[in-house]
Amino acid sequence: MTAQINGTSRPRLVGQAAGWVPDNATVQGLRERVADRLRGTGPDERAGVVAAEISAWAHERASRGDPPLSHEDERRLADAVLAAVFGLGGLQPLLELDDVENIHIHGHDRVWLELADGQLQRWPYPVADSDSELLEQLEAMCARLGQTSREFSPAQPIVNLRLPAGGPLGARLAAVREVTDRPRVAIRRHRLAHTTLADLRRHGTLDAGLEHFLTVAVRAGVNMLVTGGPAAGKTTLLRALCAGIPPGEHIVTVEDDQELGLHLDLERVVTPLEARTANAEGVGEVSMDALLKQALRHSPSRVIVGEVRGGEITALLRALGNGATGGMGTLHALSARAVPDRIAALGQLAVPPLPVEAAHRWTASALDLIVHLVRRDHAGGRERFVGEVVEVGAVGDATIPDLTTLFGPNQEGRVVPVCPPSPQLMTRLQAHGLDRTVFSHPAGQWDVPEHGGETP
Repeated sequence: MTAQINGTSRPRLVGQAAGWVPDNATVQGLRERVADRLRGTGPDERAGVVAAEISAWAHERASRGDPPLSHEDERRLADAVLAAVFGLGGLQPLLELDDVENIHIHGHDRVWLELADGQLQRWPYPVADSDSELLEQLEAMCARLGQTSREFSPAQPIVNLRLPAGGPLGARLAAVREVTDRPRVAIRRHRLAHTTLADLRRHGTLDAGLEHFLTVAVRAGVNMLVTGGPAAGKTTLLRALCAGIPPGEHIVTVEDDQELGLHLDLERVVTPLEARTANAEGVGEVSMDALLKQALRHSPSRVIVGEVRGGEITALLRALGNGATGGMGTLHALSARAVPDRIAALGQLAVPPLPVEAAHRWTASALDLIVHLVRRDHAGGRERFVGEVVEVGAVGDATIPDLTTLFGPNQEGRVVPVCPPSPQLMTRLQAHGLDRTVFSHPAGQWDVPEHGGETP
C-alpha cells in the first residue's frame, strides 16, 4: 500500500491512514495565509476559516491544471493546517497511529516509529522542512502546552512536556537541542488507557493463577510495588491492578507525569495529583514529595503512586506505611531482590538523607509484595511478562527485609508458583477469596497468548 506526497509514491506503514498526504511547504504556506484571520477566533470558528481558505487555494490549484483534491484530502489538509497553527504541527499524524508506542525524531527528516511489538519502522516523511522549523514548532508547543509555559532555547536545551494527543492519556515528549548534533525528540504514547489483569493474561503477561492471586491481593488491600526496567510495562500493570480496586473507594493518584488515567473512569472517585515544573520565570514548582504529603490530607482509601525516581521515595514509604492499605506504586529495579537496596539508594537523595537502616525498616513495614516485570526483545518482536513475585517480610539478620519468592521463573523465564505466602498474608488473602490451590500447579496455568505473543 502506498501514499502520494507531491506525486511521489511512498510505502505505507502499519496503521497509516490512506490518501494524499500534504507536504510541509503547502501546510506552512496555508498557515501563513490564515494566521492573521485566525487571531481571536474561537474553536468553533477556526474550522470554517481554514476550510474557506483551502477552498480558495484548491481553486487556484485547479486553475493551474493540477489534479483536484477530494473532500477527504481537503479535510486532511485542513487538519494539518489547524495542527500547524494550534496543535502539534508535523507531529500530529504520528500521534494518531494506534500501533505506535514510541516516536524517535533525529532531526526534521529522520523519524523512527517503535511499534508495540518492538519493531522499528522508518517514517518516510519529514516532520518539518528544516531543523530550524522543527525547533520553532517545539518552542511554540512548550509556550502553550502543559501546566506551565516552558522555555526551550539554547539557554534551556532540555524540556519534558505532556502532549494532549495520542489517545485519552495523551503522550509524553522529551526534547534536547544544542547538547546534541541535531534536535532530538522522543515521544511516548500511552496506548492502553483501560486494561485489566484478564487483558494482560490474554497477552501472555501472566497466567491464570497469578491473575487470581493479584486480583485477590488488590481486593485485600495488600501494599504492592511494581518494578522492572525501562519500558517493561510497569505503568500498564499498575493500571490493570487498579482496575481491580473495589468501587466506592476514594483513590488519590500521585504522579510525576500523569499516565495512569484512573480519573477518566467517571464511575470512580479519584483525585489525580500531578507534579509541576517551574515556569520560565522559575516559579510554580510542585514536587512529588509535596503532593505525597498532600495526598494523605485528602482522606484516601488508597494512595497510588506513579514512578518514583528520587528522594520522594521517603514520602512514598510514609504514604504506604501510614496505616492505610492497598497502596501501590512503580520503581525502576533490575530484579525484585534488588528493590530494598534500590530504595535505600534513593533514600540517600532525600533531604535530609534517609539512613540505610531506616530505609530497610520502612520498606519492611510499608510493603507486602513486589511484582517484577521482565522485557524480552527478540527477532519476532517484544514480550513483557511478570518474572517474579516476592513477599516482603521483616528485617532479618542481614539487616535487610526478608524476601520470599512466591512466584518465580521457570526455564523459559515465566513465573510459576514456588511457595505459598506467610501465614499472616495467607490469612488476609483467604479472607478475600484466595483459592490456595493456585500453589498446587508447579507448572503454572499458562494460556497461549493471543496476538502472536505481543504484549501491551
